[in-house]
Amino acid sequence: MTRQEIDYDALKKKGFLWSKHEGEFTLRTRMPAGNYASSHLSKLSEIAEKYGKGIVHLTVRQGIEIPYILYGKIDEVEKEMKKTGVLPGTSGPRLRATTTCPGNNWCKRGLVDTFSLFDKIEKRGIVCAMDLPHKFKIAISGCPNACTRVQSSEIGIHGAVDLTHSERRIGYAVYLGGCGGKEPHMGFKLDKVYTEEEVLSLIVKVVEFYKNNAKPRQRLAMLIEETGKEVFLKAIGE
Repeated sequence: MTRQEIDYDALKKKGFLWSKHEGEFTLRTRMPAGNYASSHLSKLSEIAEKYGKGIVHLTVRQGIEIPYILYGKIDEVEKEMKKTGVLPGTSGPRLRATTTCPGNNWCKRGLVDTFSLFDKIEKRGIVCAMDLPHKFKIAISGCPNACTRVQSSEIGIHGAVDLTHSERRIGYAVYLGGCGGKEPHMGFKLDKVYTEEEVLSLIVKVVEFYKNNAKPRQRLAMLIEETGKEVFLKAIGE
């Protein structure tokens, strides 16, 4: 089968990325909040040995990739993957895997439960591989150290102390409009420490605004520049 006959976009959505080597693909995987169980690692190792060259690669978005998979073996690999409990990653014009630091689950600096927030975001329908005009990234950190580089994602969130609140309430700081790539942009920080419900509602509004207004291959940063920051903020209720 020639490259022209292969539905590459469908394969990307399922986590199979074209390699530079003819006839070979890289399998991209993910797990909620980047947490793989030891059993998952064993199974992925077996798949890498059987269908690749015994190599696995850790991605910057907390996924695991297996390179050197032959196109003719993709169906077999998918069947094997379903048995592992590991989720396929994605590529193309979609929401990418959300990167999440440990937060207060075991990091001594964590202010918020990042894993719980991740789960609640997905329950609002903001799920990896959802189709969008272009790539879209969300990053969550448990504290202002922002180890997941929240300033460089479309939506970046970190735990923060609300010093304006009489009880110094712990909440969430939010950055919008960051991105990497050929035209990197630093996200701008909103002037508020949000409650959990507020930040969940805000995420949904931003993603919906982007989905409904962005042109194909237009990142959120460029959409905000085109729309105007104040118009954008008003549209999402800020």
